[in-house]
Amino acid sequence: MHYVDKVVITTLVENYVDMLIPDTDTVKRASLASHFDPRKKKIRAENGISFLVEIFFGDYRSKVLFDAGLTGDTLLHNMEVLGISPNEIDHAVISHGHPDHCGGLLGLLQARDYPLPVALHPDAFITRYCVFGTGIVVPTYSQEFRKSELEEAGGTLVLTRDPLQVAPATFTTGEIPLKVSFEPPGPPGWNPLKCIRDGRLEDDHTLDDIAMAICVKDKGLVVITGCAHAGIINSIRQAQTVTGVKAVYAIFGGFHLGFPGVSDENVDHTLNDLKSLKPSIVSPMHCSGFNTLATVAREMPDQFLLNTAGARIFL
Repeated sequence: MHYVDKVVITTLVENYVDMLIPDTDTVKRASLASHFDPRKKKIRAENGISFLVEIFFGDYRSKVLFDAGLTGDTLLHNMEVLGISPNEIDHAVISHGHPDHCGGLLGLLQARDYPLPVALHPDAFITRYCVFGTGIVVPTYSQEFRKSELEEAGGTLVLTRDPLQVAPATFTTGEIPLKVSFEPPGPPGWNPLKCIRDGRLEDDHTLDDIAMAICVKDKGLVVITGCAHAGIINSIRQAQTVTGVKAVYAIFGGFHLGFPGVSDENVDHTLNDLKSLKPSIVSPMHCSGFNTLATVAREMPDQFLLNTAGARIFL
């Protein structure tokens, strides 16, 4: 197994912005001075997630986009603020076909001058509905994510259920097996997501939700998730299986614990397993929920990282 020398993760889209959090040796953020400078554009928050992952391997550098946020408008705006050109990206990975993770991809592709390989699970394009217990139905859920438009805009779609190497020592997990007893997270029987599969309506278990893992020299795995519909622990275990690396250095992304009905017990089980992995950095984001953020911050204060749009993390 090869290992990379360094990773720099830029949070392009996240639910949260906070200009008052000070920089550290590891994390640099958009400053309060730039926020109040009328000559400068401001970082925007949005209910979605996107990372630019810069991978340093000897003299070789690769840039991988993981997820694309909810809208191309916010993604491209924040990239401009941060001085990142859409043409810099070498590969894209879309964790799954939900709008808050893939919605900005078309705008990104249209802003480029070159084709871009995009790795994702074939189910990312499945027909989906959202049916809430309140009686509300969302029939447009993910229907705007179309192969034809992405390919016309220069997306070279790499559709696979299997793990895929997208850069030096950088892999997608492929489809994530459910092995942990308390995952996937959420109350039993609660699933507002529906899909059409082989002409039949069924519960959508979001089989397309994949994660990404980078093997860092002398540190271990950096694991990045979109929503972790299969569960954050299942996602990490699959990353370990795919790479053959057991040590976990850092965890970023959605933990899927912020939805109504997720029990405190579920969060506690997750926390106990996270502690057993002994990571240096744990950064629950997006759909993780305030309770999860507060619990990790309280129980793992030295490892907790409050991520924000515009943050750059140096690993």
